[in-house]
Amino acid sequence: MMKKLLLIAFMAVAVIGCKKDNSQVVKMNNNLMGKWSVLSNKIIYYDQSGQKEYEEVLESTSIAEQLSFMKELKARVVTRSAEVLDTRYNLVEENNVIYIELYDAAIFDAHIWKIAAATATEMTWTAGFTNIKYEDKDTGEIIEAPKATLTLEFNKQ
Repeated sequence: MMKKLLLIAFMAVAVIGCKKDNSQVVKMNNNLMGKWSVLSNKIIYYDQSGQKEYEEVLESTSIAEQLSFMKELKARVVTRSAEVLDTRYNLVEENNVIYIELYDAAIFDAHIWKIAAATATEMTWTAGFTNIKYEDKDTGEIIEAPKATLTLEFNKQ
């Protein structure tokens, strides 16, 4: 009888724990609904020891200008060059961090983004890259950084 009670108690704790994680993802998904404009993008390149090497704003025509999130986990990405990319997406919580995966579209070649901060009207995504080349605007030199972090900031319309 004691084993059955412990089993029931364990299952109840597991269900409550799953509900909490799931509710954060559901809340985030509800907050995503609507149109978001990209306010800024910035990439920071790091050297082998993790020290910041270089920082720049990327002005590529393929950068997303606007994202729209709709029901049934569907999204639309509109680029600065007016290309429209429809994609499905998914939100996943891992270690109290929520990630978004864009299945059929990429922003700066990244399909998975960490949602670093989010409110009802503002949101920040980050993505990490390894062994990425960039041009130092001061010297014109092409440099390969072992690591880089791209940050996108959004505002809800």
